[in-house]
Amino acid sequence: MWSDQEKRIQKIDRLARSLLIQGLPNDIYSLINSNKTAKDLWDALARHMIGLKYGKQDRKAAVLYEYETFKATEGE
Repeated sequence: MWSDQEKRIQKIDRLARSLLIQGLPNDIYSLINSNKTAKDLWDALARHMIGLKYGKQDRKAAVLYEYETFKATEGE
């Protein structure tokens, strides 16, 4: 069982994560959505926005997003 303090922390984290996600464009969200906590999500967003090299998880998400959104053009 979780204590009241742990429940409050989890509720606040879910709210923070939700607020962060609502403000992101889909292309950025798809790169960082695998992060489970608001802190992890924020850190991934910061890495992305300040132009640092993607971490291993971010690179995998970028490749997966590219694969999932790949479409053939008419006439190919």
